[in-house]
Amino acid sequence: MTPPLRAIALIDDNDADNFFHGMLLERSGITGRVDVFESAERALAWFVASPDHDIDLILLDINMPRMDGFEFLDAFHLLPADSIRGTRIYMLSSSPMDADRNRAMAYARVDGFIVKPLDEAAIRALSMHIAVPDNGEAAER
Repeated sequence: MTPPLRAIALIDDNDADNFFHGMLLERSGITGRVDVFESAERALAWFVASPDHDIDLILLDINMPRMDGFEFLDAFHLLPADSIRGTRIYMLSSSPMDADRNRAMAYARVDGFIVKPLDEAAIRALSMHIAVPDNGEAAER
């Protein structure tokens, strides 16, 4: 069975979270691949250099050094359309604050906000909400 998402980018500076979340995502069958970026700057540079990417979903932490999740969102939204493609974004943060949730949800490409840790229930909800149609663009089911 083909996974609903071709690839997920996990952008988080926490090694333990990346290991745990990456393992859960790989075991879930929701995606064929998980690409981990330990900094928002590296992830942004990768998207700029890889306009033909197959990332359908970004799971983005808010609190990171140098460039936080909101700064990443600001920069990501300025990329050319071919670098953004159909990529959707879910915030994956330890912050349960409504202010962070509301700020994140104000971005056009942010489709959801998950409070860490990622768990199987959240992954099931993601797989029900997002799929990739035949044209390769991420879309809701």
